[in-house]
This record gives sequence, C-alpha cells and structure tokens, in this order.
Amino acid sequence: MLARLAACACAAALLAAAPAARVDPAGARAKQHVRAIAVLGPRVAGTTTERRAARVVRARFAKLGLTPVVQAVPLPPGGASRNLVFRTGGRLSAIVVAHLDGVSAGPAANDNGSGIGALLEVARLLGDRPGVLFAALGAEERVMTGSKLHLGSARLLRSLGPADRRSVRLVLSLDMVGYGPTLNIRGLESGPNHSALIALAAARRLGLPASYLQDRGQSDHEEFTRGGIPAAWVEWRWDPCWHTACDRTGRVRPEKLSAAIRLAVAAVRAT
Repeated sequence: MLARLAACACAAALLAAAPAARVDPAGARAKQHVRAIAVLGPRVAGTTTERRAARVVRARFAKLGLTPVVQAVPLPPGGASRNLVFRTGGRLSAIVVAHLDGVSAGPAANDNGSGIGALLEVARLLGDRPGVLFAALGAEERVMTGSKLHLGSARLLRSLGPADRRSVRLVLSLDMVGYGPTLNIRGLESGPNHSALIALAAARRLGLPASYLQDRGQSDHEEFTRGGIPAAWVEWRWDPCWHTACDRTGRVRPEKLSAAIRLAVAAVRAT
C-alpha cells in the first residue's frame, strides 16, 4: 500500500511539473475570430446580426489584403443573405468555404463560427497563393431558411463559369471544426471522392487521424458535388450542443481548429 501511494504521489508530481501544452498560434487566432462572431448573438440568414458578422469577417479578410465580391442570396421567406467571395489571381484550382449563418437557438460558435475562424487562418497561411477561392457563405442552415438547398453554396456554384468548373481540383467545406473527438472527411459518395482523397492524404502527411464518413448532404459540400464538382466536408464530430443554446465559444478547442487549418492548407498546397 505504501509503495502504491508513493507511486501515485510521484506520478502526480510529474504531472504538476509538466509544461502546459503549447497552443498553436493559428488555432488561438481562429478562436479569437470565433469569439468576435459569436458574441454578436444568433446569426440567422438575412438578419441584422448576420450582416454585422459579415462586416467583421470582411474587415478581417481586408487585413489579409483580400477584397470580396458580395453575392446576394435570396431567401424563400423574402429578404436576402450574402456570400463574401475572396479570390486570388490565376487559374482556379481550390475552393475553401465555411458558412457564416447559424440557427436561432444560440451563438453558433462551433456551427459554424469555428469554420469561419478556420477559413480566415487558412487564407492567412496560404497568403497570395494563386488559384484559390475563399468564401464565407450565407444561408446554409436549411432548418432556418426552409429551403431544400444550401442556398449560399448553390449561389456560389452558379457563379462559376465553365473554365473554373473544369480547373477546380479541390473543394472543402469547413463546418463544425472546433469540438468533438473524431476528425472526419465527409462526402456524399460511399467512398471518398477526389477532394476527399486529397484531404485524407494531407491528413496522413500531417499525422492527423482522419477517416472518411459518408453523409447525406448536411453541409455546403452537397451543392458542389451534386453540381458536378466533387467536394468534401471537414468536421470534428460529434457535438452534443449542435443547434442548441450551449454552442458557445468556451467549448471551442484551439487544437481542433488548428488541426482543421493545417489539413486544409496542406490539401490546397497539394493541388
């Protein structure tokens, strides 16, 4: 018994002496972006709060030297949401998106402030790499819009001409990337499509334990895939606070954000 107590005391001392885990700068910055968006309150598509959040995002992209094309996204009940589309020069090879809107139940920190925070850091790390389109999309939450479509991504898809559609090699949706035990690359198909394969290969190179999971079209990747451009969804899952009031900034984990950022950057660089 004394030996066991001594061993426990020694282990506790070692744990106490261990340095705190290093917080990745990109993950920490992404969480700051999440906080700046979530503090505004629920961001239902077409509302004043969604527009205020869009102004925050636009200002932070401006600091990266990127100016958006603003796309109006008409809503079935009337009014409009908006896409903020940022593009670097050159032939289009990669698209990375995250939806800005949320549900009415709460501040939507993980769904999808986390994706927007990650998107901003992906853009920062890729710098002026040619051929990349970043988009903060409106009107993804079908439960709020009443549409069968993810309206923001459907609008963005319609704006792509034939040459862009032919040249794109990767489309990623960053959605719910701040909480959960399992990192999934998701797609509509029973096996990974081209975008998912690129993302899974990037995860392997980085030592991230990502796995493929089929879904029925629960994020913006659906509209691209059904529109002829195979796309993948990056998600940490499962989040018990999904679409509820407890989806708050304090639960969002910088290390989860960091993993999604690193994966997306590596995937884009592979195109």
